[in-house]
Amino acid sequence: MELDKIDKHILNILQVDSKITNAALAQKINLSPAATLERVKKLEQHTIITSYCAQIDYAKLGFLVHVMAGIRLQKSTAEYIKLFKLTVDKITSITTCYQVIGDFDFVLMVYAQDIASYQTMVIEKLYLLPFVDHVKTLSVTQLVKTKPLLLA
Repeated sequence: MELDKIDKHILNILQVDSKITNAALAQKINLSPAATLERVKKLEQHTIITSYCAQIDYAKLGFLVHVMAGIRLQKSTAEYIKLFKLTVDKITSITTCYQVIGDFDFVLMVYAQDIASYQTMVIEKLYLLPFVDHVKTLSVTQLVKTKPLLLA
């Protein structure tokens, strides 16, 4: 699907405020509510818009440890990758998993109540996988930027 200027404007607005009403969105982009809704539905159908979600401050919920973990597998075989993805999907403290190219095979975003619970998860869930070679933990000390990619 090729995006025009109006589609990009819609995406920019929804990235900042996904709770905006269709009527308010229509007013901001100078289209009728029906035409606006049609465009949003088309963006959803083409999976350009994949979901709508709330940003949560996990620290306020008691998850005081936020880490990025680089994972290196013994071998990057299709079987190991599949098994790793299945395992990661079951671990609720892992909020994001990226498959990457470079020093690691995966980078995980993890939230835990404390460093001990993070360590327990690594030892009991990740290092128990016989094909995990190395886990490197980077402690997040401060979120400096989280902004949507604004489309021109």
